[in-house]
Amino acid sequence: METIVGGGYLKTNNLDEILSVVNPNFALVDSKSVCGIEHLSQAGRLSLVSHSNGFNLSKDKSTEVLLYLTAQRQISKALKLAGVTSETKSVGWVSFAEIPSKFLSMVKTDVSVLTSDNFDYSNFANDIDKNFGNDLKQKIIMTRTASLPTQTR
Repeated sequence: METIVGGGYLKTNNLDEILSVVNPNFALVDSKSVCGIEHLSQAGRLSLVSHSNGFNLSKDKSTEVLLYLTAQRQISKALKLAGVTSETKSVGWVSFAEIPSKFLSMVKTDVSVLTSDNFDYSNFANDIDKNFGNDLKQKIIMTRTASLPTQTR
């Protein structure tokens, strides 16, 4: 199974309509929680691997993406950090199946919303020096988020 990763600007601000497309095989996140498209792709791959090998922390692959993306073990914390809200203007997504056609009518595809320049580093303030370059910042974020299953509970 392959993952499909993308990003773009929301054409609607109807949160209920936006969230109606989220399902176990389709994750939707606020683009500010993504430190580059590689970060989102990694979260998708790790979600898939964890479910395939039985060390997943959540029931759904889409929720597992949120956990890996934010380096959290609690779904409620991951949702606070990366969940889509009424303030969200742009999103990233990971699909483990076909992208819902209803969703495609709600978004203007543009993967540039997934750059590390737009990432909210405040949740990683202890790990990231503001003087680090973007490439180093992204490597630190991706290393931290990839270590989720090896962290002690």
